[in-house]
Amino acid sequence: MVLVFRGADGDQTLDTADLEHAVAHPLLSAFSAVQHHWPSITETHGRGRVVVLAPASAALGDPLRPLDCAVTGALISFVRSVAIELQRHGGAANAIFFDTDPNERAVTELIATVTAEHATAVTGQELYAANGADLGRLHP
Repeated sequence: MVLVFRGADGDQTLDTADLEHAVAHPLLSAFSAVQHHWPSITETHGRGRVVVLAPASAALGDPLRPLDCAVTGALISFVRSVAIELQRHGGAANAIFFDTDPNERAVTELIATVTAEHATAVTGQELYAANGADLGRLHP
């Protein structure tokens, strides 16, 4: 299962009424999708995989995208929790971060790698497919 978060469109300084759509909706969508497919993910005899894709700039702490950063941080924690549970069933969960497009070749190749049958040991990881990503989060 591959879930894609592209980031919020528009203004990153929203009022309270818009927070549910910008922050809660992507998180609830990811949770609901995994929960809905959990039986099929866990019954695949060690082949169950969950991959979450998100923008690398949001994962690295872009000060101009606070809402996307909040969602991406929550998705990272979600992936780690899913990885812990899924490992009990021989599966794996990882987050892959893209530069501008989740269909970039580097992203699709990473997806193929982490979903391969022999890749169950790679789980709960943050993997960057962004061109020249800083690979370190911004710190105040």
